[in-house]
Amino acid sequence: MRKIVFSLLLWLMPAVTAMAMPIGMTTAQSLNVRSAPSGEVVGSLPMGTVAGVLDVRGDWLKIMYFERGDSSRPREGWVHGQHFRLTSASGVGGSSCETEYRSGAEVCLNIINTSIDCREDFSSDTYQSCDVTADYELTTDYRGQSSLDVDVYCDAEITQYPVSGMRRNRSESDWFNHSLYSHGSDWHSMNFSFKFNTFDEIYRVRLNSVTCRIQSVDLW
Repeated sequence: MRKIVFSLLLWLMPAVTAMAMPIGMTTAQSLNVRSAPSGEVVGSLPMGTVAGVLDVRGDWLKIMYFERGDSSRPREGWVHGQHFRLTSASGVGGSSCETEYRSGAEVCLNIINTSIDCREDFSSDTYQSCDVTADYELTTDYRGQSSLDVDVYCDAEITQYPVSGMRRNRSESDWFNHSLYSHGSDWHSMNFSFKFNTFDEIYRVRLNSVTCRIQSVDLW
């Protein structure tokens, strides 16, 4: 099992604060870095090297990485996606506010964390399934004696890459109901499960986006 650890982002923090990008790590013992897709080899990266993805061309990824952990000198190059696991996504959304019309109270939602956890098949390096988790928080300025009933809907989208065949996108949705009291807040972890058939032979999974929205706010 390979689980996403968001502290890995600290390796890339000096460079990604100004831009959003997917993050991943190398899985080959020694992965060649090339000047272009199928181009000249310009270097190599050991297993577990963390990098940001700048561009995708077919099975090739243009990455930004730090050589030997030197965060003052970011480098760029192309690697084959079969030996690179994407672990987080740039398309994360879900900061919004809605107003309950009778009380005028405002409820705001903010996604505070997302992760993807993929399980590998025991007999190969392909995936059996992936679980996506979205942690979000609700807050309100409501001051009354009753409560607010809030429905939240979330969607997660991935791209799955088979060893042979075309990649395709998949999405899952879920919802949760909250009760918020005067100046209250609530937190919830939304989970999405993506399962793969054995014959699909999924070797890479990309988390494209996680979005959450307030569907309705009612005064009780």
